[in-house]
Amino acid sequence: MGEVVQEIMEELGFGIVPNVFARAQSPDLQMALWKSFRHVVLRGVLPRTVKEMMGVLVSRANGSRYAAEVHLHALMVQGTEAHLLESLQQGQVPPGLPGKVQALLTFAHLAATAPNPALVEGLRQAGLSETEVQEAVAVVGLFALVNTWTDLQEIPIDPL
Repeated sequence: MGEVVQEIMEELGFGIVPNVFARAQSPDLQMALWKSFRHVVLRGVLPRTVKEMMGVLVSRANGSRYAAEVHLHALMVQGTEAHLLESLQQGQVPPGLPGKVQALLTFAHLAATAPNPALVEGLRQAGLSETEVQEAVAVVGLFALVNTWTDLQEIPIDPL
């Protein structure tokens, strides 16, 4: 088992290498996809669950099934409440969340299809630090990459 494959299995904790990584024919490409995901979603200052919710909204806005389905499942496994999952599944920002989380999810939903610097300013006005703002932008960008990768390659959704 290669180093990257072992890292993926250990750090994701699902006992599999998701197709988004497994389908990469080049070890360098597999590593680039993994390291991008690892450092943007699994690390940083924003909670992983919030970043995965953002990813679902980006993917729904882009009409991309892979990341939306995989991350809805991951959120369910992590104990996200059913009413939140239902809103996300429909591509909607769930109501009633804390202000910063609401701002992040709204940002992801809007920035996915119409990136605009004014949206970034909205995050700052919601009280997010510059590090949190930059991480939010990276999450939207990463999921745009994942959507393009999985859609153009027709990567099948992992058995969940």
